[in-house]
This record gives sequence, C-alpha cells and structure tokens, in this order.
Amino acid sequence: MSEQLLTVLKLCLLVLLYLFFLRVLRAVWTEVNPPRVAPTPAAVPVGAAATKKGSGRKGSSSAKAKASTAKASKSAKSAINRRKAPVVPTRLVLVEPASRAGAEYALGPELTLGRAAGCSIVLDEQYVSQVHSRIFIRDGSVFAEDLGSTNGTWVNGSRAVGQMPARLGDRIQVGNVVLEVR
Repeated sequence: MSEQLLTVLKLCLLVLLYLFFLRVLRAVWTEVNPPRVAPTPAAVPVGAAATKKGSGRKGSSSAKAKASTAKASKSAKSAINRRKAPVVPTRLVLVEPASRAGAEYALGPELTLGRAAGCSIVLDEQYVSQVHSRIFIRDGSVFAEDLGSTNGTWVNGSRAVGQMPARLGDRIQVGNVVLEVR
C-alpha cells in the first residue's frame, strides 16, 4: 500500500475514534444529568375518604339493625361501582413549564409528541427529541410509548419502557414538559 493511502486511513480511524468518544461522553452526560422529573400528586386510597359512623349502644336491637342495613347498602354500592364503566380520559393538559401551563390537547387514537413539525403536539424544548414519544388509546385505555428518544418518556416518575398505561390524573413527562391525563 502506498504511504498516502495509509495516512488517509489513519486519519479516518482517528476521526471515527473521536466521534465514538464524543458519543460515549454524551450518553454518560444524559445519564448523570437526566431531565427534572416532576412530582406526582399523592394517591388517595379508595376507602380512605370514607368514615365510619358510631352505631350506638352495643347489644341493642336497633344498633344491630342499623349495622346490617349499613352492610347491605355498602355491598349494594360496591356492586354498582363494579358495574360502572371506567372513565376514559379525553385530553392532555400541559402542567409544566409554567409559561405554557394550561394548554389542552384532545386525546385522539394516536398522538405524537416532539419538536418536528409533523408531530401532533409540537414541543419546542431543548430536551425533547424530533419525534420523542406517542400517546395512543387502545381498548379504552391510554398508553404512552417512548420512540427511542435520548432523554426518555416518564409516566409518574417511572421511565416508560414499551407501552406504559396512563390513567386519569397520571403525569407524562417528555424532557422538561409535563402533561397530565384528564
């Protein structure tokens, strides 16, 4: 091989080595400094809001009747609650950043989020990829899916791996943008 060809090959190898090194540094930087994860609202257990009423004197027949009536109405209510159809979310509300808070987006069969002009919801933010993630409805449930973005998609503080379900009140974070499912 000629001396010139070897010199060109050495330079190409050196350039590739530097590009690889920069890519590794970028990946480490994004792992060390992930985007700020927004706090999620505290979940209240279903039965926590209900309070028990006193039943009067122990052993009295009226107290026993009230207790059995309360049990019967409670079981009837729980049977009715089981038959009710779950509430399907219809919109996404932008919560953060504060400068754009309150913006609403209607949930359709499929929405894409990103900086690209072809996305359903265009988010011009530094930590948002061109086509960052998608939010879609399947069988009456809402799902969030990351589309290979650098900073990931987060649902209630957990990184979305594959298709992650999102329920009413859940927060979906894309970069520094937080959207709430309503």
